[in-house]
Amino acid sequence: MEAPQRHETSGGGPRGTNRLPRAFRLRRQRLIRPLFDRSRPDVGTVAKGCVRLLYRVVPRDEVGADVPVQVGFTAGRLARRSVARNRIRRLLRETYRLHQHPLVALFRDRPDTLTLMILYRADPARARECIRRDLPEALKRLTEQLRKKLLEG
Repeated sequence: MEAPQRHETSGGGPRGTNRLPRAFRLRRQRLIRPLFDRSRPDVGTVAKGCVRLLYRVVPRDEVGADVPVQVGFTAGRLARRSVARNRIRRLLRETYRLHQHPLVALFRDRPDTLTLMILYRADPARARECIRRDLPEALKRLTEQLRKKLLEG
C-alpha cells in the first residue's frame, strides 16, 4: 500500500508544487510583532534592492500549525492607496509562491518553523519589475544564510 501524499501543508507533491496554502500565511500578531522589534537578537534581515526580508526561527508549537514556513507580505509607506498596496502584496505573494521551494525544503524536516515577513520598499509604479528582479535573489540569499546557520548550530 502506498503512503499518502501530503498536499495541503507540504507545498510539494503533484498538485501542491506551486501552492501557497492558507496555513503558510503569517497572521498572528504575536509572531509578526517580534519581527519588527529591532532589539531582538533572534531576528535576521536580508535586503536586496526594493525588497527586505525579516525572519525568525520559531518552535513549531509556538506557531500553532505544522508548517515549515509562515510568510507575510506588506507594501511600504509609499503605497498610500489601497489599490497599490493590494497589487504589491499580490505581486509579492505570486513571486514568493514560484520561488519558495528551496526555503520550504530547508525547514520541512526540522522541528522548528521559519516566520518570514516580506516588505516592499520602493515606488509602487515600479513594483512589477522590481519585485520580479529582487525577491528571487533575496530568497536565494536567505536560503544560503539559513543553511549555513543551521549547519553550525
